[in-house]
Amino acid sequence: MKKYIKAVFAILSATFLLTGCYKEPDLFEDLLVSNGKVPQISVLWLGDKKVFSAAGVLQPGITVDSTTTVMVNVEFTSEIPLKEFKLYSAATTTGTQTLISTTPAGTQKYDQELRNYVVKIPVTAPKSKNTTLVIFAEAIGDNSLASTQKNVTLKTKP
Repeated sequence: MKKYIKAVFAILSATFLLTGCYKEPDLFEDLLVSNGKVPQISVLWLGDKKVFSAAGVLQPGITVDSTTTVMVNVEFTSEIPLKEFKLYSAATTTGTQTLISTTPAGTQKYDQELRNYVVKIPVTAPKSKNTTLVIFAEAIGDNSLASTQKNVTLKTKP
């Protein structure tokens, strides 16, 4: 009888030791890996002031004469220092993007009314009339991680 008790005890001990070393796979572990903090663009808009519709919705696009200089306003927040801001352009929101401007950080200002940092970057409208240009903006942190791109539409008058 002692043999059986020792054998059962040995089997249970071995099972306990083997399962104690087994690590259950964590399905979310790979999804939650963070490479660092990332700056966040809150709002992107064109012009000298924000334009709202009758319903109170921000109108981020603008229509201007060709070759007019327009300010791209990037409102952002960041828990880390920023390295630069990049602007890209494309014919459509899914089109191939072309880098049009790189602005070093340090030109942004804190806006008390908006309670956000704002950087204003000048962009020249296309020479051709009745043209639509989508402008994308991203903020790059000192850790080289980029924010999610936001976009606005710049149109030239016919």
